[in-house]
Amino acid sequence: MSVMNELERRQLDSDVAGCALAHQRLLADLDHQCETARANPSAASLLPDWSIGHVLSHLARNADGFRTMIEGASKREIRPMYESAHARNGGIEAGASRSLPELVIDLRRSVWALESAWAGLDAEGWAGSGLTRSGKVPVTEFAWRRWREVEIHHGDLGLGFGPADWSPDYVRFDFPRRLADWTSGGKTLPAEVLAGKPWQQLAWMFGRASGLATPPPAWV
Repeated sequence: MSVMNELERRQLDSDVAGCALAHQRLLADLDHQCETARANPSAASLLPDWSIGHVLSHLARNADGFRTMIEGASKREIRPMYESAHARNGGIEAGASRSLPELVIDLRRSVWALESAWAGLDAEGWAGSGLTRSGKVPVTEFAWRRWREVEIHHGDLGLGFGPADWSPDYVRFDFPRRLADWTSGGKTLPAEVLAGKPWQQLAWMFGRASGLATPPPAWV
């Protein structure tokens, strides 16, 4: 069993705390939308072919997927995040047509369950892995990966929160990581994008920048 050093533990604490804060910002925004009846879950989101309901359903099922892998790690098993791509897409579609209050209740339940699973994981569990769509991933990466999902998809709802509102801590952490992934294949950012702020460059690499060079397909 590997043992995390002090730097790794601090980074993990930061990732979990950042993700938890992103969860709370999202839920507070959605509670406000429910109170004011401003958001229609059947309205189009900023993602092609996805409604607001699809985005919220995805965020809930994504949390459940991370929890599934964590529960596997707690039993020294490597479990898949989703049974299959079909199951992932079907789960999103199945919940997308619910009312906004129903979607928010489901999301809040999934968030609480995920954060509880993190809190209950022992050292050996944290040394485990899970299977995502991109392959085998260490449990220690789950918090920042979920944090990314929440920050980006919060903006995809199109309810007034966007890349400019992403947590500075998130941008500071994920920008160099995403840039390294982007340039590893020999690609470079357009000069127009390089002139932007880090959050703008990060948004562009995720296909979520307006007013800059044509971005790549949106990350989902």
